[in-house]
Amino acid sequence: MPTHDAEANVYDLYIACAGDDRIDRLALDTASGALTATGESYPAPGIRTSAYDADRGLFYSGQSSQPATVQVLRRDDDGALASVATAEVPAKCVSIALAQDGSAVYSASYHGHSVHGLPLDADGIPDPPAVAGDAPGEKAHSVVVSPDGAHAYVASLGDDVVVAYAVDGARLSEVSRVSSPAGSGPRHQRFNAAGDRLYVLHEMSGLVTVFEREASTGRLTGLQHIDAVPDSLDLVPGWARDGNTPVPGLDRIWCADLHLAADGRFLYTTERSTSTVTGFAVDGDSGTLTYAGTWETEKQPRGAAVVPGAGGRDYLVVAGEASGTVGAHPVDPQTGALGAAVGVATGAGPLWVEPVSR
Repeated sequence: MPTHDAEANVYDLYIACAGDDRIDRLALDTASGALTATGESYPAPGIRTSAYDADRGLFYSGQSSQPATVQVLRRDDDGALASVATAEVPAKCVSIALAQDGSAVYSASYHGHSVHGLPLDADGIPDPPAVAGDAPGEKAHSVVVSPDGAHAYVASLGDDVVVAYAVDGARLSEVSRVSSPAGSGPRHQRFNAAGDRLYVLHEMSGLVTVFEREASTGRLTGLQHIDAVPDSLDLVPGWARDGNTPVPGLDRIWCADLHLAADGRFLYTTERSTSTVTGFAVDGDSGTLTYAGTWETEKQPRGAAVVPGAGGRDYLVVAGEASGTVGAHPVDPQTGALGAAVGVATGAGPLWVEPVSR
C-alpha cells in the first residue's frame, strides 16, 4: 500500500515584512489548517512584493530601497532562502511579475509612475541594465503578465487606466489602454487560468471590474462592475491618504488585494479600513461575479494569497499590515464562505504573501 507524503500538504509562506526589511517564513499544513512560524527570516531591504519561479527555485524580491533593487534568492530543498544576486531598477518597486518564458522580470513603480523590464539570463539571474521603461500613468500600482505570456498589464491608480503592453523579452510596447471610472483608483489585478478574463480591484471606489481579454491584440473590454464594499460596512469612496494623514479616514474605502480560488470558482478582495474580506462566486461561462459574503480578517489586510488544500479545500491567507499577523481562512468548497483564522505573529508590516509548495 502506498504511503502518504505529509510534506505534500505543506506550503511555505514567504511574508514580505516591510517594517523590518525582511522575509519571514511560515508553514501551512493544508490537511489540518495549522499555520506555524518557522522562526526563519531573510534580509530584504525595502521589500514590498515578490514573485517565485518554481522551475528554477528562485524567489524574486521587489524592493523599494535606495537605490531600488530586485533581489534574487535561491530556495533549497528545506525551504530556506539564500541571496544570490541583486540588481538595480530605475524606480522603487511596488509590484513585480515574471515573464512566462523566464527572460525578464517587470517592475511597476508607484512613486516613479513607471514600469520597467529587467533582463534575466538563462539561469534566471538579472542581466542588467534594465530596459528603458514606460509611463503608463500616475501611481503605477501593479503589473501582471497574461498566462500565454504575450501581454503585460499595468494598473495606473492615479490616472484610472489599465494599460496593455506587448511583451518582447524585457521590452514592453503599449498596444492599448482602457479607462476606469474617474477617481476609482485601479490597484491590483488577477487573471483567470484561461487568460481571457482580467479582474481589477479599485482602491478608492471598491469596484471590481471584470474585463474580457482578446488574446491576439491584448485589448480589454469591460464586462461588469460590481461593488466589493457592501453598504453594511458604512464606507464612502474617496482618497484614503494625503500628505498629512498617515492613516485613512475611518469612513473611507481602502481596498487592497484580490485573488481567485485555485479552481477559479471564487474571488476574494481585501478592504483595509474595516479589516474585512469580501467574496464572490465566479460564473463558469461568463466569468462575471455574484456577491457571496463579507468576513472579518487580520487588521488592515494589505496582501493575501490562495493556497490549494488537501481534499479540495482552499485557504485564503491574509497579512495584517497593522497587526503584524498572518491568518489562514479555510474556504468552504461549496459556498466560498471563509472560516475563522487564528493570526500568527510575523515581523512588522507584513504586506505580501508568496506561497510555495513543498
